[in-house]
Amino acid sequence: MKTPRILLALAAAAWLVPVDGLRASDFPSHWVGLPHASGLHNHSGPGTNLAWSVTLEAPGATWLRVEFNDCHLGAGSHVLLISEANQTSHRLNAVSMQQWSKCSGALKGGRVRVELHVAPGDSNVFASVSRVLAGERPSGFFPATLCDGDSRVNTRDDRVGRMFGGGCTAWLVSNGAVCSAGHCVSGGPGSFFEVNVPASDADGSVNPAAPNDQFPIDNSNVLWQDSGGSGGDWGIYALFANNNTGERAHVGRGFIRPTQVVPAAATSLRITGYGNDNTPTGTTGGNNSDHRTEQTSTGPYLGEFDNGGGNIFHAYRTDTEPANSGSPMIWRLGSVDFSIGIHTDGGCASGGAGSNSGTSFNQSALATALNNYPAGGGERYLDTASATGTQNGTLFEPFRNLAAAYNSAPNGGQVLMVAGSYAGATAGNTGTFGTAGKSVTLRAPVGSVVIGN
Repeated sequence: MKTPRILLALAAAAWLVPVDGLRASDFPSHWVGLPHASGLHNHSGPGTNLAWSVTLEAPGATWLRVEFNDCHLGAGSHVLLISEANQTSHRLNAVSMQQWSKCSGALKGGRVRVELHVAPGDSNVFASVSRVLAGERPSGFFPATLCDGDSRVNTRDDRVGRMFGGGCTAWLVSNGAVCSAGHCVSGGPGSFFEVNVPASDADGSVNPAAPNDQFPIDNSNVLWQDSGGSGGDWGIYALFANNNTGERAHVGRGFIRPTQVVPAAATSLRITGYGNDNTPTGTTGGNNSDHRTEQTSTGPYLGEFDNGGGNIFHAYRTDTEPANSGSPMIWRLGSVDFSIGIHTDGGCASGGAGSNSGTSFNQSALATALNNYPAGGGERYLDTASATGTQNGTLFEPFRNLAAAYNSAPNGGQVLMVAGSYAGATAGNTGTFGTAGKSVTLRAPVGSVVIGN
C-alpha cells in the first residue's frame, strides 16, 4: 500500500471538542489461524470446474473475512466464498484478489465455504488460506454529540457509505472521488466501502452489507490532512469496481456535488452517516440495532469560521455521533443535493450549547486536492447543475457549456463531464469550438453522458 501523503499539520482549535474524531473500536475482531491449501489443479475440459472446497469456522463470530496466503488463479479461474448464514457469496479472480489485498470482503456469520473454480485452459491453479478475521460482539460505550436529543432517523442513501474496519462514514463525489475525514484515512482508509447496510443485531453487533454492495478501496492514491481540529481534517480516495457485478459505485449508486457556496444562517443542513447509537439502549444495555447503520438528521446551519492558518470550517446543530466522521454536510437547493464540506467533529450538547462541525470546501488544500483528483490538474468540469451562476470550469463552479469547457481546457487536458444530458441550445451547449488541432479528452467518470440531440 502506498503511504498516504500528509499535506499539512496545524494546531487544533481549543474550543472544539473533537468527539466524532475518536476512532471507536466498533468493529472488534480477532484473527483465527485456519491454514488450508487446495493443491495444484489443471482443467482442459469444457466449462468451469469446481476443483476444491473447504468450510472455515470461527464459532461465535458475527462475520468473517478470509485471508489468502498465496494463490494463482490464471486467466479465468476464481475463488468463491459463501456465507452459510445467508448464502451470499463473494467472488475473487486474479485481478480482484489483488484489489482486495488477498483478504475477502466480510460475510455474515461464523461459517464460510471457500470454493476454487478452475476455468478451461488454466493450469497450476491453486489457493492457499492462511487465517480468518472473526467479528466479535461490541463492548464499551461512546460519548454522544447530540443536539437536544436524538433526531436521527433510518434512511437509505447509497451515495453515503460505511468504511468497514475504518470506523467512519464516506461519500461519493461527482468527479469519481470518495470523501471522508482525514483522521479516518490517515492510517489507510480501511478495507472496503459498503452501502445498503443491514440493521445491526439487538446488542449493536454490526452486520456487513451483501457482497454486491461492497467496494474495495484503491489504496494507491490516498490524500489526506489531519490537523487535529476542525477545518484541517479531510481525506480523499478512490474505489475499485464491485468484483461480483463489475459495478462502479458512482455509476450505480449516485453522487453528491460539492460546493463552496456558504448557506445563510439557520438554513437546514442534513448529515447522513453511520454513527454510534445507544438511544434507546440495546439488549446488553449499550448499543442497539441502529448502531453503525445509516441514519440522517437535519438541523440549523450556524456559519463558516476560520480556525486559523487557513483551516475553514462549518458549524451546525445537526445531530451526529462518533463514526459520523466523514459524512457529507448536505444542503438541498431545489431538487439537487450539494455538500458544503466534510463532517469531522462533535461538540453539540443539550440546551443549545456547542455545535458540531466539519471542514469546508473553502479550505484551500482540500479544494485544490479534490478539484485535481485524480488527474492532478488540467481538467475542466462540465455539469448540468451548480450551486452558483459563476462558471470557471472547476468542480465547484463547473461549465454548463461543452464548447466553453473545451475552449478553456489546455492542449492535452481533459473535460470531466458529470452524468447527464448536454443536448441542444436549452442545455446551453451552443457555441464555437476554437483552437483547431487542440487535443482534449472527454471523460464521464460518474455515469452516462448524452451530447447533442
